[in-house]
Amino acid sequence: MTRFAACGKISRAGTRFSEQVTSLFYAIGSSIKHVLACALLVFCIYLVNLLFGTQADQSHLRPLEWYGRFWCIILYTMRCIPYLSVPFAITNLLGIVTMNTFPRPPTLKVALAKIPFMCFRVVTRGSYPDLVRTNVERNIKTCYKIGLDNFKFEVVTDKALNLPKSSLVRELVVPNEYRTKNNSLFKARALHYCNEPAVNILSNDDWVIHLDEETLLTESSTIGLANFATQGEGDIGQGVISYANEEIVNWLTTLADSVRVSVDLGMMRFSFRKLGCPLMGFKGSYIIVRESVEKDIGFDFGPKGSVAEDVMFALIAWGKGYKFNFVEGEMWEKSPFTIGDYIKQRKRWFVGHVYTLLSSEIPLKCKLGMIPTDLGWFLLFGNILNLPLSIVFPVPLPVFMNVIAGSMGGTILFLFVFGSIKSFSIRKHGLFKKILLIFANVLIIPLAACLDAIASLYGYYTRDSGGFHIVLKETQKTQTDRNQQNAQLRLDVV
Repeated sequence: MTRFAACGKISRAGTRFSEQVTSLFYAIGSSIKHVLACALLVFCIYLVNLLFGTQADQSHLRPLEWYGRFWCIILYTMRCIPYLSVPFAITNLLGIVTMNTFPRPPTLKVALAKIPFMCFRVVTRGSYPDLVRTNVERNIKTCYKIGLDNFKFEVVTDKALNLPKSSLVRELVVPNEYRTKNNSLFKARALHYCNEPAVNILSNDDWVIHLDEETLLTESSTIGLANFATQGEGDIGQGVISYANEEIVNWLTTLADSVRVSVDLGMMRFSFRKLGCPLMGFKGSYIIVRESVEKDIGFDFGPKGSVAEDVMFALIAWGKGYKFNFVEGEMWEKSPFTIGDYIKQRKRWFVGHVYTLLSSEIPLKCKLGMIPTDLGWFLLFGNILNLPLSIVFPVPLPVFMNVIAGSMGGTILFLFVFGSIKSFSIRKHGLFKKILLIFANVLIIPLAACLDAIASLYGYYTRDSGGFHIVLKETQKTQTDRNQQNAQLRLDVV
């Protein structure tokens, strides 16, 4: 028996040693990748400054003599527009440089029995019942994979979906006659309905995870959520969403959305983890919030506050002193299927941001991070015109201002390139195709900027038109693919 016990100890020690060696090699590889990402950032900044000659001698320029006072004012005003993006560029740079951009997948840090109850809340109009049903089943399966059992999916819908009866799924149909005190609309109305005393079944210590119809959990994000809920490092959290893991319907919009992955790892991660606040905004899905916080704030923000209820909720929570933090692991979503949906989606975001910034419910200090960024978004067309204007009608600027502008341009270039690197895997696409996609993403930067500029102007001039545009979530092909997945999916729901 002693010999067998000794062999068992040796075996366990060998297993632990093997795990430690594997962990060490992973950490070394992760650190090397991060250093290379930082080197890529420096290279992009250097390249843009080199291409645009930001340190070139401009002493020969005579703008007053050449253009006159009026046009000098116009040209210099135009040249100032890029500097509205300085806070955005700095926070992204700090987030990328100061925190590992290739983190190890999270592991559970507590026993499963200690994980508090988690309610995964999906809000839908009810237009895509099969999509919702399939994704709920897939997400439940993901929760089971990590051993999670203290959870429920709550599907809140305007139209009945008739989901299969299950102890793990609760379907809430918002009554047509339901009205909030402030007459909130759209998703905000549905979310506020969930908090009505006669409807809500959660206790203050439970956690709510907000998902969109198309949002898919991964094992890493589910573990990240479980860790967040048990470690007490924040009241509200959010993590990375990527857009190229499932079927890609529109390559252009998917490429354009890849920059959002970099921004999640840069600005958002820095704001949440280092500053503990949503400095420059908030996303509408992959949100985890303590139920007591959700009850305290609610979603009854009125009609204008309903356009971007996620940002309203986050900034009000920040103003009340609640702490934000970053959630490890990524979730999956799809980019808009059409250019029109892409523009309308951005238009709604812009209008929602404007209404949020004009809201008297939010303290000024909580708006300061978003004001320059959103103003720069509104003036994006002017920013786009700066390049041809600077060539045709050059005006002298101090060298440090030219270098700052070039460095911001280099940071934007990096965010697109790095977003492609993180979004498109070699395993799925192959090395050659991945390289092509990275270069393609660089080429579409001007187009993506134009689409965002169109969205902001369109939003500004139609801001009082009302409505909440829902992007297309299914095509005939995605329906066929989903039906094939359903035929293969066998899930026993208790």
